[in-house]
Amino acid sequence: MTARRGLLALYSAAVLFVTLQKGLHHPGNFLLFRGAFERLVGGENLYATAPDYFGYLYTPTFALLFAPFALLPPLFGLLLWNAANAFTLAGAVTRLLPPRAAAVALAVAFLDVVRSLQNSQSNALMAGLIVLGFLAAERGRPAAAALAIAAGAFTKVYPIAAASFAVPHPRRGRAALALGAAVLIFAALPLLVTSPALLAQQYRWWAAETTRDAALHGTSVMGILATWLGVSWPSWPVQVAGTVALLAPLALRRARWPDPGFRLVYLSSLLIYVVIFNHQAESASYVLATTGIGVWFATAPRERWRDMLV
Repeated sequence: MTARRGLLALYSAAVLFVTLQKGLHHPGNFLLFRGAFERLVGGENLYATAPDYFGYLYTPTFALLFAPFALLPPLFGLLLWNAANAFTLAGAVTRLLPPRAAAVALAVAFLDVVRSLQNSQSNALMAGLIVLGFLAAERGRPAAAALAIAAGAFTKVYPIAAASFAVPHPRRGRAALALGAAVLIFAALPLLVTSPALLAQQYRWWAAETTRDAALHGTSVMGILATWLGVSWPSWPVQVAGTVALLAPLALRRARWPDPGFRLVYLSSLLIYVVIFNHQAESASYVLATTGIGVWFATAPRERWRDMLV
C-alpha cells in the first residue's frame, strides 16, 4: 500500500470512527446546521437563539447548502457531512501535490482534521475549497476557482481571501468577473426556499450578528495580544497589518509570479493567515493552518531546522 493510500484509509477510518463516536452521543454543530436549514425553510430567524439552538453565525446560503445532510436521518447525515469535510481536503491536496508530498501534507494535518470532525465543523471543508480554488487558478479555470471560493465564502467569510490567487495570473479581469457572478448566484440561492423580503431580512440579521461577534478575539493574534498586554482593542487594525504582510510578497516580488514554488508558498501563507488573523480562531479551525504548514513542509527544500520545527 502506498503512503497516499494509507493516509486516505486513515482518513476514512477517522470519518467512520468520529461519526459513530459523536453521532451516538453529541454530534457537535451538526444539529445546529440541521436546525438552520429547517428554520430557513420554515421562514424563521436563523440568528434568534433558543435553548436547543444558538450560536449560528453562518450565512443563509450555507443553511440551504446543508440540505443534503439535513434531509437524511441524523447518523447518515453526519456521516456524509464528515466525509465531505475530510475527503474534500484529502482530494484537493492529492490533486495539488505529487503522491509522496500529498501524503506528507495530509499526515501533518491529520490530527487537526480529526479535531474539526469531532466538532462537526466545516473547517476541513474550507481548507479543501481554498486548495481547490488555488488549483483551478493554477490551471487557468477562473470559473471553477470562483465557484470554490464563493462556496467557501458563503459558508465562512474568510475563504474570500483566496480571491488573491488570481493576482499572479494573466486572466485577473476574467477571474474578477467570474467571482462577482458566483457571489451573486450564491447570495441568491436561498430564494429557492424563501421570499426576497425574508432573505434580505436574514442577511440583515446575519450582518448584525457578525458585527457583534467581531468584538470577540478567540485564540487569534488579536486574542494573544489582548491577553499579553491586558488591553482590549478592535480586531481590524491587527487584521489590516496581517493582510498587508500577506499581500506584500505579491506586490514586492512580481518577478517571482511565474514561479510555481512561490505561488505554493503563498497558498501556505494564506491558509495560516486565515486562522491566526481570524478573530474567532479556535482549535477546530487549526486544520487550515496545519494544511498550510503541511503543504509548505512537503514542497520546500529539505533543511534540518525545518524538519525540527515541524
